[in-house]
Amino acid sequence: MERLKDTIERYLPDLGGALIIAVIGLIVAFVVVRLARKAMEHKKVDPSLISFICKSIRVLIYVFTLLAALSAMHISITGLIAFFSASVAAIAIALKDRLSDVVSGAVILFTKPFVTGDFIEFNDHQGFVQKIDIMHTDILTYDGTNVIIPNSVISSAEVNNYTRHPQVRVTVEVPIPYDADIKNVKEILFGVIRDTDLILRDDEHAARVRLERFGDSALEFTVRCFCDYKDYWTVYYALTENIKEALDKNDITIPFNQLDVHLDK
Repeated sequence: MERLKDTIERYLPDLGGALIIAVIGLIVAFVVVRLARKAMEHKKVDPSLISFICKSIRVLIYVFTLLAALSAMHISITGLIAFFSASVAAIAIALKDRLSDVVSGAVILFTKPFVTGDFIEFNDHQGFVQKIDIMHTDILTYDGTNVIIPNSVISSAEVNNYTRHPQVRVTVEVPIPYDADIKNVKEILFGVIRDTDLILRDDEHAARVRLERFGDSALEFTVRCFCDYKDYWTVYYALTENIKEALDKNDITIPFNQLDVHLDK
């Protein structure tokens, strides 16, 4: 008991100093992270980047606080640093694929090919960016599905960011019979464009109706117009339905592949 008492008395001041350092470190981390978050929010930095930077600041302050506390207790940190270095190297080798996601996430956050809230398309995925984490990116598709994509996959893919250019082109291909009057068909299709809501009608985004090619069984017209990216599918489906109704109203039948068989007696 005497030896235990002596040990406690000997290390109690050092332990008290370490606790004070730990408390100060926690307070500093809280204040610095809060100030950094407010500053970045004032500058309208992407929320995902704010979260990444705040987490990094907090971890760094915690590490320095731990080292300072151990030093205050007269515990040699040289061996501890060597141990952690070896551990980090071993973990890095074991999780090299995950590290690729981490590096890709940092590249995405700082180069900003897209940010939270952008509407993007890549590979077979299309939707709104919900969150960019350090290891993965969350995409909310039009059908309400939350798709989680590893950052290494999305960073190496060709990404189409519709939000950077909010006006997108809607293209609908329309097959027309060879015996139809081309001028009349173009007037009908332009009329459909005029009667369809949400289509942009300024000079910069003028609509076009063109005879694209001579198909095997039909004249293939292309209707092109522009709308805001958030209205793309609404305009596409409305335009398609309106074209079919307009052609039926004008007795123009959409051709389809068919085979005529002639029997010889």
